Amino acid sequence: MATTKPKQTTTALTLGEFAEQYLKHLEEIGKSRGTVFSYSIDLGVALKHFGEDRPVAGITPDQVAAFFESEAVTKTRTGKPKAKPTIDKCRRVLRLALVWAAEQKLIPTAPLPPKPEKPAKATEPQTSQDDAPSNGSAH
Repeated sequence: MATTKPKQTTTALTLGEFAEQYLKHLEEIGKSRGTVFSYSIDLGVALKHFGEDRPVAGITPDQVAAFFESEAVTKTRTGKPKAKPTIDKCRRVLRLALVWAAEQKLIPTAPLPPKPEKPAKATEPQTSQDDAPSNGSAH
């Protein structure tokens, strides 16, 4: 009689195992080698920050928010600010991976911080019909 490996429970799934599963998923859905490699680098930043053996289900939205603002995400190794697209991508990769894990029921919910509110755009004053320039007739 063959033995089966026990199913991974959501609380025991480590960040390292989770990252490995997500990268395998990307390969299976046909993402390019370059994309998978690039995502592995960005997930590596999260693994270093949180620790490979950390249970994914134990990560909180506040901890993810702190990671998003950490120097590992926002600065180069020399301490210079990273370019905005680089910062955004690192954040996006972890966010996509966490959402995928929640969709796959690997974790109960994705521990994502609320999206920062975008500043309201300044709008030009609306002109009403009364304010519209006349066509020259004085009727």
